[in-house]
Amino acid sequence: MVRRMRDDDAEAAAHLLRAAYGTPDGGAIATAGGPDLPLTAGRVRRWRQNSAAAWIAEVPGYGPVGAVFAVVEPEAAWFAGLGVAPYFRGAGVGAALTDHALEFLAATGRPVTGMEAGPSAVGAVGLYARRGFRPADLTVRLRGAAAKLCGPVEPNRWREIPCSDLDNQTPGREPTLAPRVNSQPHSSASFVLMGSNVTLLCDPDPLMPAAGGSLDLRLAMASVPRDHEVEAWIRAAARSASVRGLSSVDVDLALAGGVLLRRLHGLGLTPVASTIRLVNELGAYRAWRSRNGLIGRWSF
Repeated sequence: MVRRMRDDDAEAAAHLLRAAYGTPDGGAIATAGGPDLPLTAGRVRRWRQNSAAAWIAEVPGYGPVGAVFAVVEPEAAWFAGLGVAPYFRGAGVGAALTDHALEFLAATGRPVTGMEAGPSAVGAVGLYARRGFRPADLTVRLRGAAAKLCGPVEPNRWREIPCSDLDNQTPGREPTLAPRVNSQPHSSASFVLMGSNVTLLCDPDPLMPAAGGSLDLRLAMASVPRDHEVEAWIRAAARSASVRGLSSVDVDLALAGGVLLRRLHGLGLTPVASTIRLVNELGAYRAWRSRNGLIGRWSF
């Protein structure tokens, strides 16, 4: 049976996902930088709160054996975080969860429908291919120490505005800004960092990494950025992270941006995880990517 995930499912969902991802003992998802993503009930609750919907597959008398999360962005709809308990693989649990997520995402009417999976999930590509999905992109999560990334920030160039105050404090801004921000998954502690030609959605995450927390960055509104502009964004975001006592800044980047990747690495951001992105309409995905640049997406 597949049903909507409830808040009281968090502990059981965390347990099954740790088993599904191969980290039942350490309780964390291992990344290139070490096991620094604690897969706890608190993490599952954050994923659920930041998702448009989430589902649990349940076996009577046994409990939850699978989970998946759905994310709806302004132009794209995704599912991610699919996990099935090892003893129930091959029983159709993953397929049932996938079909529930796809039915929900199709109803959103977004031009791009896709999924994100870790490299270890390549064995399930056949499942996704039968549903019309093809590999489209490889993205990498970059992380840097906020204290080292901080640098000179032009005074009065950047403003921090709580997401709840966007409509009241952004006169003259493009009218789609608030809807774009509000449609993206983010926690109640999120804020926008607003510059002259860019708005970054900044989501403080006290659970990642394990020590110190992180500020997760997503591009909310801008023209497609020039690579040299990103350095100023990172410095401003690192300053905001430091003020909040967060130790790191996280940025997701499509690996198509090789030049930008080198620039960010030069600033002190290093890869800690990667994600395969699969989509059902490659042409629509490429058009979406060209309009939105290489920075800014939602991932676990």
